[in-house]
Amino acid sequence: MVDPIKSIMNLLKFLHWLGVLMLVCGIGIYLLTQWSQEISGMLLISTLIGLGLVLMSPYPVVLFVQWAKRQDAESNE
Repeated sequence: MVDPIKSIMNLLKFLHWLGVLMLVCGIGIYLLTQWSQEISGMLLISTLIGLGLVLMSPYPVVLFVQWAKRQDAESNE
């Protein structure tokens, strides 16, 4: 049987890397094209950067919580 925590971590890891990719694409479009001069380009760039940051955010928090639980378990032994 698949561990539900492990599957959630894999999903969060995938979403984290998808967020990094969206952030890099948004910054790349902003810096390397003239789309930022048009309204539709501004919308695309802000959406990519915003959603990228939102998708990236939960994974480091979960890693910190796991680290803290490991530290607590090691100190109790």
